[in-house]
Amino acid sequence: MKKLMCLSLCFVLCGCKAMPTAQNVEVKKVNVNVIEISASSLDEIEEMASKDVEDTKEKLESERNALGEEITDFDAYTKNVDKVKAFYDQALKQTELLSIRLREYAYKYAELIMKEDTSYKEKYKEYKEKYKDLSGIYEYIYDDAAKTMYDIYDKTLKDMYDIYYDGIIKAAYDVVDYEQWYDARSDAYDDWYDARSDAYDIWYDTRSDIYDFQYDLRSEVYDHDDKRAQKKMDKFKKSILRMKEDVND
Repeated sequence: MKKLMCLSLCFVLCGCKAMPTAQNVEVKKVNVNVIEISASSLDEIEEMASKDVEDTKEKLESERNALGEEITDFDAYTKNVDKVKAFYDQALKQTELLSIRLREYAYKYAELIMKEDTSYKEKYKEYKEKYKDLSGIYEYIYDDAAKTMYDIYDKTLKDMYDIYYDGIIKAAYDVVDYEQWYDARSDAYDDWYDARSDAYDIWYDTRSDIYDFQYDLRSEVYDHDDKRAQKKMDKFKKSILRMKEDVND
């Protein structure tokens, strides 16, 4: 697989009642004006992020399996190849939306920590606690939820290769016209490879952005620089809202 070798690696400001989930993100556009995560504790965010990734992955795998039950041979594949392509598009759309929500979890996690205020005499202790608490973004969002998101690339989409390219289509080698077989198999590989490449890029960029955000913010907290810390928060929020505008286009 020479191509694979080339792969580089709400809170709502005025109040929100529900977290966007894998089940409803496809039926409505995201709100580009707010951070759509509502949570009152760090533990809640940690649980929400983990569940969101698992739900999205399970939903995509359920759709993939349903498609596999419908397409059981080469003839069915050629008649339903548009459904396979549509699945890839859906998988990438859901992965992109998930990536935005993971950034929102990271932002909300930081917001809950940074909004805590204490008296001047307790400031030094506060900075130490905030610095420590912010490590949760790395542990629970970057190294847990976002790492699990890799399974969409490494399993959910990877299995499409075994099902179609190396499964149904390969098995038809001695059954159908060679040119038809060759074209179908080549196209199937290209579609699979392109979808996985895009999914990998989304995953990689998501983790990179979350890592950079928590690292930069913790650095400012370590230096006791509230103004620069707020600038890091504002910059990350703007980047999230900009992504939400793009995904709605």
